[in-house]
Amino acid sequence: MQERSSGEGPAAPATAPVARVPHLVRFLGLHMASGLAIGVVIASLMILSNLAGLKDLLVEAQEPFIAIFLLYAFNALTFGSVAMGIAVMTMPYDGICDMRDPGDGDDRGPLR
Repeated sequence: MQERSSGEGPAAPATAPVARVPHLVRFLGLHMASGLAIGVVIASLMILSNLAGLKDLLVEAQEPFIAIFLLYAFNALTFGSVAMGIAVMTMPYDGICDMRDPGDGDDRGPLR
């Protein structure tokens, strides 16, 4: 027979700390996702509007899936990268942007 120790119940499982996504990673991820969505929409509009006969070329191709995949992938990559670049370049910065080493007395700038 098993003996029970008085006052002790089953041990509570140890809770691991919740990993939070850093703010800048969420910021860049949101802008990347919006850029990807814009790229997919633009690629779809290019095909649907038959821009420069693109839809006709895809219909007549033997393997249109490769061309469609490349069109969507590179549009998404381009617009996602542009959206991330715009997000980074428009971030507010309160400090002075000085490329020189603060301990360096040389006033020739970052290129020596």
